Amino acid sequence: MEKVDITIIGAGVIGLSIAAEIARPDLSVFILGKNPAHGNEISSCNSEVIHGGIYYPEGSLKASLCVNGSELPRPQGGAS
Repeated sequence: MEKVDITIIGAGVIGLSIAAEIARPDLSVFILGKNPAHGNEISSCNSEVIHGGIYYPEGSLKASLCVNGSELPRPQGGAS
């Protein structure tokens, strides 16, 4: 049986950030995730609230970039 110093359950943004923060050569850190690749659940989703531009003044550059960005095609293999 393999001995592990620290096991992190969840390979999303938080789990990976914790692993990066505590990683050192003398410590074995295992990250367990249920998906075949890391960051495939909530970490990969975008609520698009920001892309609606609602947090920026109407007609501002940030608002128009958010709206324009929301109309761009999504990358293949990402969240739907």
